[in-house]
Amino acid sequence: MNKQERIEFKLRPALQECWLHQTRLHAAWQEAINFPAIKDIAIHELNDAEVRTLDQLVFRFGKLQDAIGSRLLPAILQILQEWQEHEAFLDKLNRAEKIGLLPSVDKWLLLRELRNQTAHEYPEHPEVVIVNLRHLVTHVPMLEQSFLHLAGAANARILTPNQQDNGSH
Repeated sequence: MNKQERIEFKLRPALQECWLHQTRLHAAWQEAINFPAIKDIAIHELNDAEVRTLDQLVFRFGKLQDAIGSRLLPAILQILQEWQEHEAFLDKLNRAEKIGLLPSVDKWLLLRELRNQTAHEYPEHPEVVIVNLRHLVTHVPMLEQSFLHLAGAANARILTPNQQDNGSH
């Protein structure tokens, strides 16, 4: 197995993992955007089913954001020979933006911050929790667009036509 094949071997499972998280994130997001508590910022009005949906939303947002940053983006940059092993991750993000893999480093950093904010619970400050959840809900499309752009780049520039993975398995 040559170097390109080894990297593509990493890319396929990374794409599949991201598709799984994106699909489940999208389903949870479609439910959550209609919750009155999200629109009115009233966390105490959430029922158990809504809490489970929001838990799924937060979990999948974090998992998708992590999988993109730790697996998918590195594999794509390696295939494109744009990966410098000991370079800071921010420099890798800047390179990804420069070559058109990411629409914006600033947007990526915002998504990372949203992921970090919602990963922590603040039981004594429910107003902070609902504000963070509301921000997360409004930024799900941005994360999905970033992933779909990367998946498109992987398919169009990297994988050969008979290897393309569009998420249908």
